Amino acid sequence: MSSPGASFRTVSSRQSANTKEVLEGDAFSPSEYIRQRLHHVKDGQETRQLKALRTEMSAVNHEAQESLKNNVFKDYHQFIDASREISHLEREIYQISSMLSEQKNLIENLLGMAGDDRSSLHTVSSATTAAHQNPVQLLMQRMDGIAGILNSFRPSDRVILFGEMFLLDGETKQPIQKQMLILLNDRLLVGNPNSGKYSLESTFSLNALAAVNVKDRESRGMASADQLFKLLIFPEHRYYRCESSRVKKQWLDEIETAKRVLLQEGSLQRQATIRGRRQSVQNKAAERSTMGRPLAVIADGVEEEKEPLNEEETAWLEALPAEVDDCIANRDIEQAVDLVMQWKDCNAKLTAVDTQMMQREQQIVTLLSEDIRRPGAVHGGPRAMRKAISLLKQLDRGTYAVDLYLRRRSTLQRNACRDVAVSEEPLSYVKQLTGLFTTAVCDVASEFHTQREHYCQVLQWCSIELGMLLSLVRRHVVEVAPTTAVLAYTWRILMQNCSELTSMGLQLNFEVNRLLGPALNVALETNFQNVVQGLRTRMAEEKWRPLVLDSESALNRLVEELSDLGLSVEWAVAGRAALNISQHTLHFARVSYTLARDLEKLIGSPCNAQCDEFMLQLWTEYLQHVANAKTRNDCHTYSASFVVTQVLSLCEHTYCGQEDDLLKRLLRDEFPSLLTYINEDETEADGAGEDDEEVAHV
Repeated sequence: MSSPGASFRTVSSRQSANTKEVLEGDAFSPSEYIRQRLHHVKDGQETRQLKALRTEMSAVNHEAQESLKNNVFKDYHQFIDASREISHLEREIYQISSMLSEQKNLIENLLGMAGDDRSSLHTVSSATTAAHQNPVQLLMQRMDGIAGILNSFRPSDRVILFGEMFLLDGETKQPIQKQMLILLNDRLLVGNPNSGKYSLESTFSLNALAAVNVKDRESRGMASADQLFKLLIFPEHRYYRCESSRVKKQWLDEIETAKRVLLQEGSLQRQATIRGRRQSVQNKAAERSTMGRPLAVIADGVEEEKEPLNEEETAWLEALPAEVDDCIANRDIEQAVDLVMQWKDCNAKLTAVDTQMMQREQQIVTLLSEDIRRPGAVHGGPRAMRKAISLLKQLDRGTYAVDLYLRRRSTLQRNACRDVAVSEEPLSYVKQLTGLFTTAVCDVASEFHTQREHYCQVLQWCSIELGMLLSLVRRHVVEVAPTTAVLAYTWRILMQNCSELTSMGLQLNFEVNRLLGPALNVALETNFQNVVQGLRTRMAEEKWRPLVLDSESALNRLVEELSDLGLSVEWAVAGRAALNISQHTLHFARVSYTLARDLEKLIGSPCNAQCDEFMLQLWTEYLQHVANAKTRNDCHTYSASFVVTQVLSLCEHTYCGQEDDLLKRLLRDEFPSLLTYINEDETEADGAGEDDEEVAHV
């Protein structure tokens, strides 16, 4: 008979298999699956069932991940072997394709030389054809009406591509007739069949046509859809079918390349023409200036009319807008800015040209502004935007460019600060924020350090970003009632970062004092009042009784703890586990030392005077409590001596260093009766020294 545990495992495995089958099904619906699982659940048991379902899904997820990991490890070597085999096969396929292409080109050339027009393999490149026969002669034999075009070739003209393909009906995509297309470097020739040859049907300039791929919805599901392309010839269009998708891609690429080269050549030619005209205009202006004939003379308050523009100046000015448009279309913004600056420097003006050039200038400014605004521009830092900013400076928009970049940088900085999580460790949060701020400010300041004309903008931006940083620190650290130590270390971290910025010429300490000082004062005042209130409560409970510990080891630990602070209490030990100093006095020693250590970090801050007041108030109240004690026993004497001779000196040294004796002046001026403890201590120390000398003499 099987055990209940075995039956339970059998049922669980059966349920797990059923769950896998349901999850792996094609018609799986999460909402329907959960609805079925909760269908028979009683009211009030839904939460428990959902938790069980979540546990079950977690187990399935973990099992699926383990299975996937095992499959990856298992099939890794097979994957590497298959990749190598695929790479080897690809190389062989490429070699076979190259051999077939060479054989095809050879057959095409042989058929072309024999004059066999029945073959459709005529799509060849000029480089391959030139090795066997001049393509110009071949095309003259194959098509009538192109002799005049080919014979008038310039040295730079050439035949790029030619071949046969079917012209299709625009609606049905059915073949109409076969045509021959010849691609030259500046035009496209189309020929119709005529008595075994082709005759020229039309000529299209490359600037007036475009070759585009045919979309799937336009091909109407044809089997040869990957062989179709469309020629856009305003205001009509034509569909063609090539013999293969490779040939179609070759035609599309070559037409696009030829159009790009033609556009670049035209741009270079226009630039050379404009430079020549500009140089001619400048030479003539220099000649007039040398001959003593200025362009405009003001005499008796009346300005004479400028000399009329000659043809070269007019032609140069009228060609400028079109040339700037070409530069913008080719994204040659530097050349466009150069042309705009030449137009601004030119003394001759045309109203129509001025209007167009101002529009082009605004367009250039918009393009450069978009480059600065784009999301990826800021990640490269100011150096990545140096080109765009310098071009805007040439257009007298340097302030606008820098402001645009800094605003974009501010947006990025705020997003980064928003991603910093407010943790339970406030100092870690402060360090992350100040690290982001310092990195961004140093990056911007180092880039614009040599650009003095924009350094005022950078300083203003740094002040704004510092204000954002301090508002976050004030909201999430200072105003949430932290300890005095957190406030002190927060101030120290901010001052350390400000000192780094000061070395780069950014003095922002005054902004920290102005923006964070009031909130820091309020937080310190609140913390100090809590400390004083706790101290007053303990002073009211003071009975001046020795401190009795549980064991001698506890006493040793207490002595070591006070020794680490710089306090010696071995002389006050009374018995095996007792100390002749009251418990409240030891508590005051710890509190006063901690307060002095924390307030020392705030020296130099706007709260410096307030910190002095805190120290004086704390010690005034406790010294008054010691001086006015009603109980005068050995515990009071030892406690008073401990406070006056050791704790006061330790706190004064920690807070003021060697420069000031703030607490000693308080003791001398306000509590002279307690000076006797200092004198007694010195007398005991002298007596101890004499005893030591006598022992040494003996």
